[in-house]
Amino acid sequence: MNSDPDFEPGDLISVPFAGVLRHYGVVTFGGRVVSNSRRHGGVVSQSVSEFADGKTISRHGRAEGDLVYLSHHRAHRHLGADYHLTGSNCIDYSRRAHGKRPTPWQVGRALLMAIGDMRRGR
Repeated sequence: MNSDPDFEPGDLISVPFAGVLRHYGVVTFGGRVVSNSRRHGGVVSQSVSEFADGKTISRHGRAEGDLVYLSHHRAHRHLGADYHLTGSNCIDYSRRAHGKRPTPWQVGRALLMAIGDMRRGR
């Protein structure tokens, strides 16, 4: 696992889960990561080590300059909001905090996960 000092506010990070999938979050000031977590039922703020949960963290980009403050604000704006697989998931939430829209791949993957959940009766 990476240590907390490896990451700076504005970093877009992820950890692996369920084999090939990843859980995404945004590093904010104070060594926290804000993410929209299915496991936690919505948008939460956690320490980097809580977010990693023993897994190796990957960095997928970094906000620069004033965008660091903007990504921090966007990430915190919806703390406590509910998780929704197709409309407000970790990928969508993290990209929006960075000022980006979800990619078609992300939308398609969310739909496949929703179909899988329906087949399992969740």
